[in-house]
Amino acid sequence: MKKQTPKKLRDGNPGKEKTMEVSESWIRKQATKLQLTIKETAEFVGKGQQYVRVGLQTGRLKFGTAVPKFKDENEKEARRRAGKRNWDYDIQRVHVERYVGISYRKFLELKYVVVA
Repeated sequence: MKKQTPKKLRDGNPGKEKTMEVSESWIRKQATKLQLTIKETAEFVGKGQQYVRVGLQTGRLKFGTAVPKFKDENEKEARRRAGKRNWDYDIQRVHVERYVGISYRKFLELKYVVVA
């Protein structure tokens, strides 16, 4: 089964994307996910991906957690190499919805054009 992704629409001006077109089933599937990725969360919150990563790592953003993949957190070498690939993120959709103030489904409907 082919994964459905949003399609870019053009408004007549070459190179200028106006919005994206998706089906209702795609919106429904995305809106019922329990967890969000860093990219999805950043778009939903309206901030950059690095802002979300650092906010979760430092505990400033309360809608998820960041857990280092290395075993000894006090080890200097392990801390030094703790880049974005050395962290696991757990971001619950319902917590982000409370933080933002709207449902993820509503956000997707506002962002994309729904086609039948």
